[in-house]
Amino acid sequence: MRYRIGCVLIGLALAASMAVTAFAQADGDPAVTGERLFVHVVDPAEDDVEVALTTTDIAIIGITLKDAIVSVDGELVDVDDQGGFTTVARLDEGANDIVIVASDADGNQVTTSLFVVRDDT
Repeated sequence: MRYRIGCVLIGLALAASMAVTAFAQADGDPAVTGERLFVHVVDPAEDDVEVALTTTDIAIIGITLKDAIVSVDGELVDVDDQGGFTTVARLDEGANDIVIVASDADGNQVTTSLFVVRDDT
């Protein structure tokens, strides 16, 4: 009898563990799904961009993990439920190095940058 109760308890513990794992995977928990932190700029598509002197801002659209924290030139940016983010960066005349950083709750960070030249083209 004790053997059966022990087996039932172990079975319940395994079932509960599997359910928690399944729910975490359904939520896209990077620790469970094995996803690695990343940040990818979708628009502009190129890392080096030239714009006219009359252009004072540039729209930046990107994607990362849905739970990541994103900053563009040190300013926090909202990340949506799918990991998408959109922001506008101010451009100085001449060369602009725009730094995009994604970080997670564990303190991991990934960085990419855009080099935008604003001049008479």
